[in-house]
Amino acid sequence: MKCIVSSIVSVAITLVVASHAQAALVGSYSVGNGSNASHLQFDFTNSNSYLYEVRYDGAMFGDDLFAIVAAAQPSFFSFVVTTYSFGDALTGVTIGNDTDAGFGTPPDYLDYWHYWTRDNSESAWTESWVGFTERAVSNGSWDGWVFNSAGAPSVVPAPTVAALFLLTPLARRRRRR
Repeated sequence: MKCIVSSIVSVAITLVVASHAQAALVGSYSVGNGSNASHLQFDFTNSNSYLYEVRYDGAMFGDDLFAIVAAAQPSFFSFVVTTYSFGDALTGVTIGNDTDAGFGTPPDYLDYWHYWTRDNSESAWTESWVGFTERAVSNGSWDGWVFNSAGAPSVVPAPTVAALFLLTPLARRRRRR
């Protein structure tokens, strides 16, 4: 009976985790130097996700993190900022072979980089009400960017359904011993 309950719980956990996983983590990098670290996450339309740990000292803003990443990966990471009357907007990002660019084309108006923030890895994502040139980052903070979706950044690294199923038989075997 315990094995059946364990299997049901494992399947339920797998389904919950799988429903929240929106992107596959295809790259994770640590760049910069310093005693502070903030994170940048990018979720592309093709479901590829990249995570950067950006190290620094002193006061930083969201756009400063981009400059550190671009300096560390000049032929791999690039971005485009367009200046409007209301401020600067991120209008394009390229990481490796992945690229998305736009600023809200009708009819859906979703094809732009949606900006999300959180204070640390335990906090929930919230939509940013300030631009990344105005956001002061702090040690442990996260900035998330999602293209062509109003949804929050994906949970990374997102475990696959297969990985969770592989763990379930091991847990049952251990209990029998």
